[in-house]
Amino acid sequence: MMLPKRNAFTLVELLVAIAIIGVLVSMLLPAVQNVREAARRSRCLNNLRQIGLATHHYEGAISRFPPSRPADGFLTWPVLLMQYTEQENLFRRFDLKRLYAAQNPDVLAESSPLMLCPSRRSGPMLSIDERNGRLTGAVGDYAGNAGTHLHFAKFRWALFEDQVDGVFNSGFRRDNPVFNERLTEPIKGRYGFQNITDGSSNTIFIGEKFVNSNSLGRPGGLGDGSIYNGDEPGTFMRLGGGFIPLAKSPNEELTVGISPRFGSAHPQTVNFLLGDASVQTYSVDLDVGTLFQLCSRNDGSVIDASAF
Repeated sequence: MMLPKRNAFTLVELLVAIAIIGVLVSMLLPAVQNVREAARRSRCLNNLRQIGLATHHYEGAISRFPPSRPADGFLTWPVLLMQYTEQENLFRRFDLKRLYAAQNPDVLAESSPLMLCPSRRSGPMLSIDERNGRLTGAVGDYAGNAGTHLHFAKFRWALFEDQVDGVFNSGFRRDNPVFNERLTEPIKGRYGFQNITDGSSNTIFIGEKFVNSNSLGRPGGLGDGSIYNGDEPGTFMRLGGGFIPLAKSPNEELTVGISPRFGSAHPQTVNFLLGDASVQTYSVDLDVGTLFQLCSRNDGSVIDASAF
């Protein structure tokens, strides 16, 4: 008596099918990753666009842009802009007249979604530590344009008296007096639109900041402390041009003290907010001369559009 034939794959056929599926999956994965990165890049650009609108509202109300920090150790521009980014409830929990170190720790731990690039971080993150035992706080991925390499020496780009060519610089000492570790006057930034003599569409306001991928959450020279901590200027301010180009990748071994660069976790590009509230994506190979022109608000030169 003959047994009926069974309809089944042989071992060889199964192995061939598995191999074909493996090849198809390996071909599909890069396309899926590209789609995901495009979505992350779009979210990052939208964050910058919302920050740009908030900056315009702030200047419209006060006639000046926010300082990157009004005085050493106080709160920073991301906090000052919160009232114009539908985060007024969080904004009200900060005390603008008090030092970062004197704020409510629970408030410092509250992250601002607009300050996070999804290509670098999957969600909110706290700094690992702060200098001199300061409170840890929420981190962020965007830094204000503090100007060009011309003001790098002796940390002039982050101080409170020197004339510089950026936009988001520390406030002037005379405008933000401190007594008994408290600000005694309303916070004043340095500049308004009248000071952007190169034109707002030719001047960077905010950009993605370089952070080494192995140093996330680390403050000081590694540049990723709490985005609210005005004692860590390398966390929320950056320079560009001259000997300070864009970072080529998130794996570069750089410190803010040596090279306070803009940079990103996106492949080969960095996102920026310009003064007219438009957002732009530039190649990491952007010419340093063009980057200088974009970071200086008053160099008087005309930017060559063919450089992008």
